[in-house]
Amino acid sequence: MAEKDFPAQARVVIVGGGVMGVGLAYHLAHEGWGPEVVLLEKSELTSGSTWHAAGQITHSTSSFGLGKCVDYNIGLYSGKLEEETGQAVTWHGCGSFRLAYTEDEIDWLRHTLSVGRSLGFNIELTGPEKVAELHPFYNLEGVLGRFIPRRRPCGPDQRHHGNGRRRPPEGCPHHPPLPRHQHRSGR
Repeated sequence: MAEKDFPAQARVVIVGGGVMGVGLAYHLAHEGWGPEVVLLEKSELTSGSTWHAAGQITHSTSSFGLGKCVDYNIGLYSGKLEEETGQAVTWHGCGSFRLAYTEDEIDWLRHTLSVGRSLGFNIELTGPEKVAELHPFYNLEGVLGRFIPRRRPCGPDQRHHGNGRRRPPEGCPHHPPLPRHQHRSGR
């Protein structure tokens, strides 16, 4: 990108094209801020630490507010984003385990279960026998119970490129870094 193509000003400058940066740019574009938002990323979108968080979208949550956010994200990544952008998100609804080894952990799972059920999540609390049925090679020594939220991983590059691909009429440009010799600051 030539220096003349780089915007001289912006209402919002987002540094980092990972899950938070791309997601923020996507949602600001939906709010009509697209042309006033600049997303800076030192490399490719989602190529940094976001990659390590792949698939960490779960119904397991301990607060109603966070649960609403999780439910929104699951709806976005499981269909809406791909429909809107045409970019495959590689979403897989495969489930997950959350094991409890102490009575305090069982109490926390019960709390999480009540929050999830109030939000309509498909979750359950079971004993170790269900773990043995679903995962026969798991060492069940000391396991008191298990919580099963339906976890749905998707690839971080696909998930966030779907966010980044959204370009409403107002636009929300992603600006790759300028080579050092092209920066106005001379650095």
